[in-house]
Amino acid sequence: MRLQDHIDFTTLQWVKPELDDTLSIAREALESYVDNPAKRDFMRTCADHLHQVHGTLKMVELYGAATVTAEMETLVGALLDDKVAQREEAYAALMRGLMQLPDYLERLSSGHRDVPVVLLPLLNDLRATRGEDPLPESVMFHPNLDAFLPEQAPAAMSEAYAASHRGELSGLRLRFQHQLLAWFRGQDTAQQLVGMRKTLLAITARCYHVHGRRLWWIAAGVLEGLEQGMLKGQAAEVRQLIGKVDRNVRLLIEHGEGSLRAGDADEVACKLLYIVAQAKQRSPQMEQLRVTYGLDNLLPDAGELEHARGSMAGHNRALLDSVSRALKDDLLRVKEALDLFLRQQDGDPA
Repeated sequence: MRLQDHIDFTTLQWVKPELDDTLSIAREALESYVDNPAKRDFMRTCADHLHQVHGTLKMVELYGAATVTAEMETLVGALLDDKVAQREEAYAALMRGLMQLPDYLERLSSGHRDVPVVLLPLLNDLRATRGEDPLPESVMFHPNLDAFLPEQAPAAMSEAYAASHRGELSGLRLRFQHQLLAWFRGQDTAQQLVGMRKTLLAITARCYHVHGRRLWWIAAGVLEGLEQGMLKGQAAEVRQLIGKVDRNVRLLIEHGEGSLRAGDADEVACKLLYIVAQAKQRSPQMEQLRVTYGLDNLLPDAGELEHARGSMAGHNRALLDSVSRALKDDLLRVKEALDLFLRQQDGDPA
């Protein structure tokens, strides 16, 4: 079960106090370093605690927040190596991250859905301080790729069957490359799209494991949508991703299905599914992709997105508790002054 689909509140609430404490220590270490840059141990402490947070967030499958903490840890390392020119901007971006992440976690622990796209501006601000290009929204899109494929998706009947037909993959890749090249050249586009889809399904039928089959099946669905005119606006992006699909076919041939677990294959699969999730109309196989990967639940509507953004103002419970304590202290001093005035016959109005 993925946390972004059905948040395991018990697990999140169990680790949240530790996350809040660790983020607080990292923030204090950053503040100490900014006040005294000669004390580099403060920044190393910040990096160590960000690394701990990153590991915990990955454990509970909050991948968007984990991506942000990884970027923060990278930026801290760059600061320690004196590779950041605009250091004040970097400090500000790090501090903003250390203030907003607790807000984000508190929103989730209150029962709201994970909407990692609201973290993208923060992520790109962190990258900008290192001179890195901004990332697209798709980087915050994390479907459950381990979902079981439906019966309609071709599959080898056994590992032994897949192994005995592995030699056929080279020929299928050669056919796919010819079709891909003809498509790139605009030669009978519709025919090439149909041909590539059939070739990918044939490759799928010669693989046994889910991680060995899913990329070809997902890519075939996207090609069907393109062939039926439902992805005209994404044609250039699909073209680029299908080129990466071919490189993964080579990986399959050279190193087997195990080489497709995680890494570039999953990244390409996620980007293809993001295209399907955004589509207004879907072909039959695109519809199967929507159902299999629960794509409707992964993109927030406008109201949910606005609520998530509103919760990222730094007004988390720890901050409100701190303000509350300060207000209580002030009110206590007012009360004491008022009591002192009332008990004196000739009290000083000041």
